[in-house]
Amino acid sequence: MKLEKAKLVTIIADEAIQNRLIGELKAVAVKGYTISDAVGEGINSAHLSSWEGKNVRIESLVSETKAQKIFERIYSEYLDRYSIIIFMNDVDVIRKSRFS
Repeated sequence: MKLEKAKLVTIIADEAIQNRLIGELKAVAVKGYTISDAVGEGINSAHLSSWEGKNVRIESLVSETKAQKIFERIYSEYLDRYSIIIFMNDVDVIRKSRFS
């Protein structure tokens, strides 16, 4: 078994822009992603119910190059206009070719 390095990019945003964010991932040739509901509390207050509109968590395993491209696109198009969080983690994966 060989472990290889990759980046786990996580985006937390309003569900209303989910499809646009997926379009951004596809624009940089991301091979796959996972979407789940996100609830919690941060500096902008609690976001704990769907009454306020849902938040989604979008995650994708990518190469460092693709991670940088995703960050650049989100930074230039979304951070000033939407409540959005984006971060990345270093991870070890098996079969990196499936993700990069």
